[in-house]
Amino acid sequence: MFKIYIVFMVFFFQSSFALSIGCHFEEIYKNGEVQQGVFLFNNGDLRYEYSKSNLYTLIYVNDKLFIINNSERSKAQLIENQNNLVPLIVDIYKDYPNFKELYVKNQFIINIEKNSDDFIKRISVKSNEINLSIYFINCQAKTFDKKYFNFNPLIDYVSN
Repeated sequence: MFKIYIVFMVFFFQSSFALSIGCHFEEIYKNGEVQQGVFLFNNGDLRYEYSKSNLYTLIYVNDKLFIINNSERSKAQLIENQNNLVPLIVDIYKDYPNFKELYVKNQFIINIEKNSDDFIKRISVKSNEINLSIYFINCQAKTFDKKYFNFNPLIDYVSN
């Protein structure tokens, strides 16, 4: 199952101010499946990397979304599907720090939970095709080198 309803990690995309943050994430699906990884956001660029080698890494740069298979990191594919969550999440993030608790956009129902810093700690997404929660854990404000947002070549990122 191709699980990127491209995904929610993009909620940090384009803000009107400079923001750099790194987090671990945990996706929890309705069927109990759990996926984990690393989320990096640096002034409009995004990296959402699953930990498992049989999954993938998403890179969002210059308003384009690319997917790279973690087991074949030399090949990137441009995602052109306009019917995904990415533009919706970008719109939601424009509300920072005044997120609503509930957004209904297209076929998606999106619930937002904030942490004590008014930052998103959980996104819940429901539609006919998907039902999952994404938790953002151990987030730290940090500037990342641009090399981590390139996909040719995809440079390994090791969190500390």
